[in-house]
Amino acid sequence: MARDGPGNVGTHDSLSMRAVDLVLAVYNGAAAVAWTGALGRTAAAPWLVLVHATAMALPWVASRVGVGSPAWLRALREGYPLLLLYPFYAEVGMLHVAIGSPWHDAAVSAWDRSLFGAGWHRESYVLAPQRWLSETMHAFYASYYVLLAGPPLAAAWVRNGAAFRDISLRQMLTYTACFAVYLFFPVFGPGHMDPFPLDGRPEGLFPDLVRGAIAGGDSPGTAFPSSHVAGSVTAAWLGRRWFPRPVAALMTVGAIGVALGTVYTRNHYAIDAAAGAALAILLQTAVDRVGSRGR
Repeated sequence: MARDGPGNVGTHDSLSMRAVDLVLAVYNGAAAVAWTGALGRTAAAPWLVLVHATAMALPWVASRVGVGSPAWLRALREGYPLLLLYPFYAEVGMLHVAIGSPWHDAAVSAWDRSLFGAGWHRESYVLAPQRWLSETMHAFYASYYVLLAGPPLAAAWVRNGAAFRDISLRQMLTYTACFAVYLFFPVFGPGHMDPFPLDGRPEGLFPDLVRGAIAGGDSPGTAFPSSHVAGSVTAAWLGRRWFPRPVAALMTVGAIGVALGTVYTRNHYAIDAAAGAALAILLQTAVDRVGSRGR
């Protein structure tokens, strides 16, 4: 990944930044609508409606930051979307707990069996419970966090502004698309609805790490489509665009491993993984086509 010249922001990069702002404005509008359903049920709802409605003005606010602005403000202007990923994810669970939303696992589980002929979230571990395989699949699942954070951190480290802006746009588009579905179509996933029995729960270093991560940062209602798979496929796509071939190949292997690991560990139905991959491919193809026309 090559380094940009200092302060070099081309027309296409400016379009990428404005596109990120627009994506966030649309998502904030959707979140404001979703939180109106919690009015009268939680004291935080009116404030969150107001925050999201106000945040729809972010494109206008961000457009005020230009080349003459302080360096720290320009850095914040480019990096702020990625700082919102976890708060957006976490509030989905808060919303559904506040509303008492109906879960759609029965429908998604039926789609899963219809499409794949079996519930592979259960069958995969029953058919292959070996300790080494369990460790491998849980390690793949945990590698998602490297695939999520690696591309923007690498771009920031080498000061490649064009890569950072492209990564920000593509990641935010993928994740906000997933989060928008979660707001209005919550699915628990088999990790909640069909968990391992205590005597059959996998043990080991990576299973323990995965369980700890989920216990510390889970957000109920975020199973379909799998944002783990969607984000990992997006990372592989970014690897093809911005990283050397060996690194891109490794990121692709990681994305495939995450897709398999989400099902094996019972964090997602197989259809969650398939939907996440399909959504990411659709969105990244669209960005490629629109971007080529913009250039």
